[in-house]
Amino acid sequence: MQHLIRLINQATFGRYGTNRYLARAAARLELLMQAGSAQAMYRLAMLHWEGQGMPQNRVRALKLLHAAAAKGIRNAIYNLAVAYDKGYEVPQSHYRSFQYYAQAARLGDVDAVHAVGSFYYWGQGVAQHYGKARYWYRRSARLGHADGMYDLARCYQRGIGGAKSQRQAIHWFTRAIAAGCAKAKTWLGLEYACAPVEDWPQARFWLEQAAEDGHAHAMYGLGTWAAEGWHGPTNLADALFWFQHAADLGHEKAALRLAELHGEEF
Repeated sequence: MQHLIRLINQATFGRYGTNRYLARAAARLELLMQAGSAQAMYRLAMLHWEGQGMPQNRVRALKLLHAAAAKGIRNAIYNLAVAYDKGYEVPQSHYRSFQYYAQAARLGDVDAVHAVGSFYYWGQGVAQHYGKARYWYRRSARLGHADGMYDLARCYQRGIGGAKSQRQAIHWFTRAIAAGCAKAKTWLGLEYACAPVEDWPQARFWLEQAAEDGHAHAMYGLGTWAAEGWHGPTNLADALFWFQHAADLGHEKAALRLAELHGEEF
């Protein structure tokens, strides 16, 4: 199997003819699958799905994914969850998707752990339950999932599924940013602007960082700061500047504030 993985990597990333190497890999995977290898079944399914080394055949890919999932192959289970979640070549079913995500999560798939939390949060395929959503977000966050850290921080920030905690919100937003979740910068900045912390330099730093990344809600926050004089005098010019940029990105509240500052009535 390791030799096959090298062939696939050579075809995908190396200076090699893709079809040549993947066709060889597919032929060997067929032999291994016939000999009973569930991992070979999964890898062959993905080659069929993408049409790599062979004509694309997603009907056979799904058949092989189901067979590999039945044998407990975690990646096959996760990919079936995604297929039913998005309706890829199968009728969309949040119920079936949730069942597969939950199974993959029990087998240790970090993305699936986070997905289970989101399904509980939105009530997709399962009864909505904020407490369980927070539990699964916490599990994924502790496993290093950046979006899990962000979603857990939002739960602490808003008191969803349990008590509010500004300390925990700041902790998990900070970790989410370090893990590459840029959208956490906006909410970390806004959290620093709230009592009892009220660390204004940190608040402005993170809001400006988020605004530089193009996050409209951070721009709206900076506009509100300037218009309302958070921790200092009001600044109409800055307010107009930030509301305009946020409105240009489709932020509805910023557009309304911009209209108000220009003296328009609704």
